[in-house]
Amino acid sequence: MLNNKLVNFWLLTVPDLALFYAGLWMAILLRYGGGLKGVDATAHFKAFTVLFAFWLVVFFIHGLLDIRSLKRYTGIVFGLLSATVTNLVIAIVYFYFQPDLILTPRRFLLLDLTITFVLILAWHLLLKFNLKRLATEDVYLFSFNNELAELEREIKKHGYLGFKVLGHLCEQDLRQPALAINSAIILPDNLQAKPEVLAKFYEWRKSGVDFFNHREFYENLLRRVYISDLSELWFLENISYKEKRFYNLLKRAIDLIFGVLGLAAFLLSWPFCSLLIKLTSPGPVLFIQERVGRGGKIFKVYKYRTMSGGPTNTWTSVNDPRITKVGKFLRKSRIDEWPQFLNLLAGNLSLVGPRPEQPHIVEELKRQIPFYDERHLVKPGLTGWAQLNVYAGSLEETKAKLQYDLYYIKHRSLAFDLEIILKTLYYIFTWQGR
Repeated sequence: MLNNKLVNFWLLTVPDLALFYAGLWMAILLRYGGGLKGVDATAHFKAFTVLFAFWLVVFFIHGLLDIRSLKRYTGIVFGLLSATVTNLVIAIVYFYFQPDLILTPRRFLLLDLTITFVLILAWHLLLKFNLKRLATEDVYLFSFNNELAELEREIKKHGYLGFKVLGHLCEQDLRQPALAINSAIILPDNLQAKPEVLAKFYEWRKSGVDFFNHREFYENLLRRVYISDLSELWFLENISYKEKRFYNLLKRAIDLIFGVLGLAAFLLSWPFCSLLIKLTSPGPVLFIQERVGRGGKIFKVYKYRTMSGGPTNTWTSVNDPRITKVGKFLRKSRIDEWPQFLNLLAGNLSLVGPRPEQPHIVEELKRQIPFYDERHLVKPGLTGWAQLNVYAGSLEETKAKLQYDLYYIKHRSLAFDLEIILKTLYYIFTWQGR
């Protein structure tokens, strides 16, 4: 993998800086029509040159000037979005304390940042699409008894994420290693039992070899936790049980805003959905069912009925024959979820969180899946990280779903919530999912 300072400099740092100036030039043309006089344009470029130095530092801190930032499309979009918001704050402070540089640049600044964001996003996506090999990192798997076979399968299955397995290493390979340049080694947990192997790897790190713990690598690669090794100690080390007060306050404010907007949409849809549901299948318009919420509390959830008959106590499969034709449309468009905006306003649900399940299903899953009840640490949601990645219609799929739920609980933040919301909207408008 060509992952060095020259590549980062010529493919990311220099082009991004050039696009800063290109965005400024385009903003000047759009904002001032016929352009500025030479002296005014010079003033803009002088003032923004200082600002661009700060913006470039922000890009560096966000990891956007490293070719490895191109591994995920979502990482590109949300990393750049976060950096742009930070740069906006820096620019506001910069011009506030130096108001004589440019008079009232508020609209101009927003225009400049918007254009720059689009230009740099397009460039980074173009690099991601055309230089996949450049952003690929070579790795070796070291194990004693092939205990990393599952991880190898996942790396090969998700090759688009930028990792390639070059081979397996064992104790005999440590005597005369022939590793690829800039490669890394993924290690198992049982190295403490082999101090001589551990000492050898400790020496290798001085020659520039990177090392990853297989659990952490698995989690970073797939964005779900490594469920095979969950234990009480894992939860003590990885899950905070303290209240995130500021985060929870902002999250509740967002829930109320979406709840009010969603309630309006629900009320507008009610006459049409009620008529279609009644005309195509017997039964009530609304589907009301008990679900398990935060801390194991029971609440009633509301949905438009999409299946023939009344409420059921079984899992629903993707192509369940009980789903009506109208119900299929409501489920694909997510309109069947609109009555849940009532739950959002009531505080039973959040916009983002683990999907709430029926009480008897929860009790059964708690007996079959260790630590299943831990997903009730946070408030359930209308959409969530697990819902975007797996449809749970069986025990094995529910185990995979728990991996994503616990990953969300561990890494929950406003930025992560925003990513989930935007991805949900994408799936809705592209008719993906259920």
